[in-house]
Amino acid sequence: MQPSLALLTLRAVSVLVAPGPDEGCPSARQVSAALLEHAPAAQKTRGLDSDASLTLVLPPPGTPQEPSVSLIDEQGTLRLFRILARPGTAHARDCAALADTVAIIVQRYLEEVELPESEVVRKPLPPVAPTAPPPSSQPSLQPSPLRSPPPAVAAARIPMAPRWDLALGSSRRLANQTSGLEAYELRLSLARTLGSRADTGFLVRLWSGSSGWRRHDWSGGYGEMMRIPAGLEVMWRHAASVVEMQLGLAALLDCWILGARYQTNVQWDYRFAVAGAVTGGAQVPLGKRFFARLSLDLAVAPVRYSYVDRRADAVAFSTPRVFGDVGFSLGMSLR
Repeated sequence: MQPSLALLTLRAVSVLVAPGPDEGCPSARQVSAALLEHAPAAQKTRGLDSDASLTLVLPPPGTPQEPSVSLIDEQGTLRLFRILARPGTAHARDCAALADTVAIIVQRYLEEVELPESEVVRKPLPPVAPTAPPPSSQPSLQPSPLRSPPPAVAAARIPMAPRWDLALGSSRRLANQTSGLEAYELRLSLARTLGSRADTGFLVRLWSGSSGWRRHDWSGGYGEMMRIPAGLEVMWRHAASVVEMQLGLAALLDCWILGARYQTNVQWDYRFAVAGAVTGGAQVPLGKRFFARLSLDLAVAPVRYSYVDRRADAVAFSTPRVFGDVGFSLGMSLR
């Protein structure tokens, strides 16, 4: 993709919009058009040769945080940082309005900082939504003492703070040996993203829960059994539009609790089953902090548990060797 170039030439200072995908809101193309629209007189009266240039960096699509814009000079110094209000929808008119807001912010910055007061041509400007201060806590119109990567690198990699995801949901185990309430689980999970990018990276998720009880009958008695499942997942994640796709590997552990009853006697037994799984999921944001997640596990258990009916010399029940888990959860992102 060719870089989207919008030259806002106010006294030998030009602004280059870093290239980006067209599905961004706003996209680099929309911001470039907005910059040209908000400074037509300046572009006609001054040439395109500039002594200094600034790179305008936009957030990648699918960023779970509020959209932000950054101006970086040729030495890699952060000159301006603004956090914008997230549009209510992704309609074209909303993204175009956000692009106009970005253009107005850049124009005001150039007029108030890059130009002497005597050369600023003032004209009425629409109001701009209030923005938060830059992360460095330095005044937004002053050069930041912190160095950022060169513009080309900053455009391709926008740093974002890692996040914690806390979720509560349920799942259904798909296996011939599992039925009734024992097949359903209640899960609580905690995940941590790894890496400095919001659109791609890795995450580690730890979860545990409980299944329902199921009764098993055998010669001379019966038993009730439930599972305490747990899992550790390491997944690669990538934001495709607003959906974050996740794929990785998981280690699963089932603790089986069996209460065996023979007439009036009750005997408790605890056994464990271990499985490895390929796991995947799709996570969709519901506002700024909440999300919904759909997951799927395909597992194989090298360590199983079988209960033998000694009177009948037969297996009364056993844990599955191959099974799947389908789950749905609602959660909240903590930063």
